[in-house]
Amino acid sequence: MDEESTTDDGTPRPHADDTSATSRATPEPRPDDADPEAPVAAGAASEAEDVPAEDAPTEDGADGDGEPATTQQDSTSGRGSGRSRAWSRPMAVAASTVVALVLGFALTVQIRSTSEPDTPVVSREEDLVLILDELDSREEQLRRQLSQTRQTVEELSTGQQKSGRAAEEARARAEAIGILNGTLPASGPGIVMTIQDPDGAVPTSVVLGAIQELRGAGAEAMEIDGVRVVVSSAVTGSPGNLRIDGVPLDSPYEFRVVGPAPAMEIALNVSGGVVADVGRVGGAAVVRQTDVVTVDATVG
Repeated sequence: MDEESTTDDGTPRPHADDTSATSRATPEPRPDDADPEAPVAAGAASEAEDVPAEDAPTEDGADGDGEPATTQQDSTSGRGSGRSRAWSRPMAVAASTVVALVLGFALTVQIRSTSEPDTPVVSREEDLVLILDELDSREEQLRRQLSQTRQTVEELSTGQQKSGRAAEEARARAEAIGILNGTLPASGPGIVMTIQDPDGAVPTSVVLGAIQELRGAGAEAMEIDGVRVVVSSAVTGSPGNLRIDGVPLDSPYEFRVVGPAPAMEIALNVSGGVVADVGRVGGAAVVRQTDVVTVDATVG
């Protein structure tokens, strides 16, 4: 314990207690008494302090079991721990900053990962609402188009029906006009009247009177001896030499008439009518009704 440790060159190593006593006995230099060589001495002292205690051999061996070595190690450990504390503060601040940044980044990522699924959901809901609105609008538009189409079909059907009826009426009118004008043949119920004139005494007035009576009774079509009688027809000639529109007639004179048979028969058989007139001149008139009378003679 009392042996002094020596350096490599054989000089005795001062004890830690002596160093502490010397440092306590030496007064602190004032700024005015600064020694120019002080920095050099301070540098040497700093280099001496930087020498690790375990590199210095002791008389007790490499284990350093002597008291002076232990004291030197304690002093060196004190200075090393001071420097470690000085370096540990910035490191702690830097570590805290890094940890804070990492935590902040992790929190941001967590928030984004938590909130990002909501955005597509909201977007999908908004898209669905828009799609539903478009579908409703399209459905309403299709309903209107369907209603308009149905209305158009009904109008066309009604128009076709009206057109069909109009066409039928037009055909009927044209046929009636054709029959009256004698341009079309006619067929239907009516009468057939035969006038016998053996003496050739029947005048044109009797034939003309018969035509007027039949028209008055509703005759639709008429021919005499194969000559079509129309509104403009004229009866000419003399008894025994009668003509209709210039065509000569031969006795017996045959009248074929389409129309209401009962009415026409009555009109011919009235007292003082056609049948009576034919009888007064020595002739004879016979009227008979028939279900089908064909008037096929035409004019023009």
